[in-house]
Amino acid sequence: MTVHLGLNGGYAAVSVADDRYPLFADASEQWYFTKEDLMNTPSQAGSDYSPPSGKTSYSPEEERSWRSRGCNFIHNVAKRLDVHQFVASTACVYFHRFYMRQSLGQYHAYEVASACVFLATKVEENKRSLKDVAFACAYVAVKGSAKEAAQTQDRWQRLIRRLEIIVLENCCFDLDITHPYSYLDTLAPEFGIPVFVAKSATAHVNDCLRSPLCLLYRPEIIAVAALYFAMGVHGYDFKGSLFDSCKVALPSGAGRETEACAMDMLEFYQRETEVEREALQRQHKLSPPFT
Repeated sequence: MTVHLGLNGGYAAVSVADDRYPLFADASEQWYFTKEDLMNTPSQAGSDYSPPSGKTSYSPEEERSWRSRGCNFIHNVAKRLDVHQFVASTACVYFHRFYMRQSLGQYHAYEVASACVFLATKVEENKRSLKDVAFACAYVAVKGSAKEAAQTQDRWQRLIRRLEIIVLENCCFDLDITHPYSYLDTLAPEFGIPVFVAKSATAHVNDCLRSPLCLLYRPEIIAVAALYFAMGVHGYDFKGSLFDSCKVALPSGAGRETEACAMDMLEFYQRETEVEREALQRQHKLSPPFT
């Protein structure tokens, strides 16, 4: 049984304007926000608890960048630990939820990410020891130097121990995550969607974990949007409608939500492409000329 606790005085931007779902019908509803909410997070609004020497507020672009970097860190640690994709996905959801209640100015993204990975290995029953998770985090943090990682492993263990309960509290002990994958596995065979399209949709879901898409849309909406997005990428001519599914119950207004979600996916990839282009330009400027 999952225990759901509220935090007095914590940041809880629960959207009640949208009446598609009954209020408090499911404790997980507290984790869905509007785009306006994402423009007024603790990181952007500033925090009275931020350390004096640290940054007190972040722009939307800066927060988006740190969310992406934190999730990249999670994926790299998960890869180092050789755990299931579900571990990384669950950790990313915890990570995004955490920063709807706390500020980047108070808690460093990589440190929070480490605790999220450790929690996710337990929840997804793909357990790794604290020592192993700490070493993997240290290894990724120092960019692949085993010697340097061994020197900071103890520090990471202490950080994870301290932050684990803080992440739990800020996630309200609501640890049971439903991912879009189960809906992809249901919809693809139901509509005879080719395996290559379904795999592409899964890849899009994984990629977009670096964005706060999981805070804006329910997993079934993300699954449908990812399938339509993959069809567009591959030029697959789909004659049916995923909204006619007999196996996946979609809420009223699912068409509008799906379109908005697919557009957010497109914007995510456009931003990622622009970031990569800028990084290559900076690298080119720093590279010595050929002689």
